[in-house]
Amino acid sequence: MRKSSKAEIIVRNRKIMLFAGIILTIVLAFIFYSNRAVAENSRPVYTYYTSYEIQPGDTLWTIADQFMNAETSDKTAFIDNIKTLNHISGDNITAGKYIVIEYSSYDKLLRYFI
Repeated sequence: MRKSSKAEIIVRNRKIMLFAGIILTIVLAFIFYSNRAVAENSRPVYTYYTSYEIQPGDTLWTIADQFMNAETSDKTAFIDNIKTLNHISGDNITAGKYIVIEYSSYDKLLRYFI
């Protein structure tokens, strides 16, 4: 077995330190970004209800387009929720009637009553 020279030992130690630095950087990046994702997912979501007067030509799909936002991604589920809240069994709605629509937001609404 051959003895390693001082230069070879230095090169080997530098490689080990470089490898350890890369691993440490990856671990820290993972921790930082996973904490950031948890923080975004832990934001409170507020649920609100509004009354909407059905206009001539409105469908449940066009109403969903008006009230859906970035937090709502499934249009079918949104429409099913409108149907459930308003006891609607089919897809037919009548102009002039009012329906209740539930929507969510990360923003807290402040209401002032006079």
